[in-house]
Amino acid sequence: MSRKLYLLLLILLALMVACSSGDAEDAGDSSSDEPAADSGSEAADDEVMDDEEMDDEAMDEIDEITVAYFLEWPTPNQVAQLEETYDEVLGVKVNWVAFDTGTAMSAAMASGDVQIAYSQGLVPFANAVTAGLPIRMVGVAVSYAENDNCVAATSAEITADNATDLHGQKVAVPIGTVAHYKMLREMEHLGVDISQLELIDLAPADGAAALQRGDVAMACGWGGGLQRMLENGNILMTGAEMEAIGIKVFDVISVTDEFADSHPDLVTAFLQVTEDANAAYAEDPSAKEDVIAQAAGMDVEASNGVLANFSFPTKDEQLSSDWFGGTVQTFVKEVADFFVEQGELDMALDSYDGTIDTSFLEQIDGAEAMMDESMDEEMMEELPDEITVAYFLEWPTPNQVAQLEETYDEVLGVKVNWVAFDTGTAMSAAMASGDVHIAYSQGLVPFANAVTAGLPLKMVGIAVSYSENDNCVAATSAGITADNATDLHGQKVAVPIGTVAHYKMLREMEHLGVDISQLELIDLAPADGAAALQRGDVAMACGWGGGLQRMLENGNILMTGAEMEAIGVFVFDVISVTDDFANTYPSLVTGFLQVTEDANDAYAADPTAKEDVIAQAAGMDVESSNSVLANFSFPTSEEQLSEAWLGGTVQTFVKEVADFFVAQGELDMALDSYDDLIDTSFLEDVE
Repeated sequence: MSRKLYLLLLILLALMVACSSGDAEDAGDSSSDEPAADSGSEAADDEVMDDEEMDDEAMDEIDEITVAYFLEWPTPNQVAQLEETYDEVLGVKVNWVAFDTGTAMSAAMASGDVQIAYSQGLVPFANAVTAGLPIRMVGVAVSYAENDNCVAATSAEITADNATDLHGQKVAVPIGTVAHYKMLREMEHLGVDISQLELIDLAPADGAAALQRGDVAMACGWGGGLQRMLENGNILMTGAEMEAIGIKVFDVISVTDEFADSHPDLVTAFLQVTEDANAAYAEDPSAKEDVIAQAAGMDVEASNGVLANFSFPTKDEQLSSDWFGGTVQTFVKEVADFFVEQGELDMALDSYDGTIDTSFLEQIDGAEAMMDESMDEEMMEELPDEITVAYFLEWPTPNQVAQLEETYDEVLGVKVNWVAFDTGTAMSAAMASGDVHIAYSQGLVPFANAVTAGLPLKMVGIAVSYSENDNCVAATSAGITADNATDLHGQKVAVPIGTVAHYKMLREMEHLGVDISQLELIDLAPADGAAALQRGDVAMACGWGGGLQRMLENGNILMTGAEMEAIGVFVFDVISVTDDFANTYPSLVTGFLQVTEDANDAYAADPTAKEDVIAQAAGMDVESSNSVLANFSFPTSEEQLSEAWLGGTVQTFVKEVADFFVAQGELDMALDSYDDLIDTSFLEDVE
């Protein structure tokens, strides 16, 4: 069935609600033996009742409701589903019916068989309301990036570099879903002509089976289906990479207009139970993992694997500018317009603001309020057993003394695992997946790109300021200097994409009159870039730390760090944390900053006292480590809180960086302001 015909059927189904009882023969794979609620006659009654006639007693005359959900899509509220907390709080029987896709949910809502869709994909919702279906969005169910993707068959040997090899091949994708939207955007980004693909409309479970059999070259989906796809193939772009090009991924809570108007108290109560379940999960994720897995129809390991890549925005987060304060409304419009361009929709609405109703969400008690009411001081002090901190090797900093001597562990009272990364973008991806809680010395550019893409991070401090320790080096054999920099045209340049080095290179080339479009950029970490420069594979390489030191053995810089500062290119790394970690364990964030401050103070008092320890932690010899440290400065907490840093300058510079990447075509859009993503409250408590 074509997509447009399907949408027309949705409209017809919506019109049938007024004159049909809407009995369902088989709406989906039901997890309950109970039939879906018959709401057709109630809808007819409600049409002739105005607000004055519908008193509270009449509004409460309902015995049961039906909620649509997905199997193999584990969420904290499934504890309340299985333990029948919804039934108890709402005062009605709640039937949970499983569906394969969000489009099937829309059809069931059109027929009156379903009143609430929990975790409906944004794309099915956008398509449904565009087609005139009388439903509205009342909340965000879950935000995810890595749990919805496309997987190319191993045998096809297709990667992002040769994605056009998909031309003429079959691709399994659930049409009209988030997976479909992501696939279209991903293919567009990779230069694949959609018209040359044969799209097969398959639910994720069926797509996984088709990929395993070799029936398709690529399959797209989510949850358990995606996990099985990955057993037989590889992804072309990570979720973080897709977020970086503006592809947000989240599911919504939608309700029919008739149900929302007739039973607003039930809608509010449903959101309250969901908020409570999310808060309980955030406090202790492992407490009910077996219950969640059971409700999701998965084993615990597989369920936890999916949950690790999920986040569940609180009431306050949903009502912020990051979500219903404007971002969601804008994104729904962008999604609809994109489907029009792709020929999947005939038209889009002028605005989707009227399809989003936050009035119910505004009435519930948020997670923070519940915490204030129910968690006493003793409970607030319950800490995790361990945390993970991302850092760079060959990037020596004074706090590595506290790292190696386990001072962080002692002061914070938890085991601190330090994991080395090649780039700040990799740090962002690890934080998005929940594997890393704090990133120490993350580059400003990866942070800016991540939060622009919607990653829930915040900057809490400045790690290090540097100018000479991040640069580009032209190969000696190339004979390139600042005066003849345009000789780089047509040459290969190694640079870690989406990092401070990338930003500096773009600004430097712009200043020297080099046309970026005439360079072939190779995405390499500094160590790999140094090796490529030594082999003669590239004309120039960019990086930092030990990698930069090795580059300088085989080339020369075009502009000094001081010269780049003179044209407004500042270079510093930040300390970032995930929102969830900061909100749950504020004392650990403050404690981490305090240990870092103390280590910086000790180094300032006697730089040579622990130089061997710093070098050891950085994976360098002492001479190389000291050479890098000589070009570093470590602002104190007082300096960081001044106007020169977090008192305003950093906020402005983050905005300038994001706007520059938009101008260069590296980002689709920048936020209006980055002020809310910088939180100095923890630093203010440091002594």
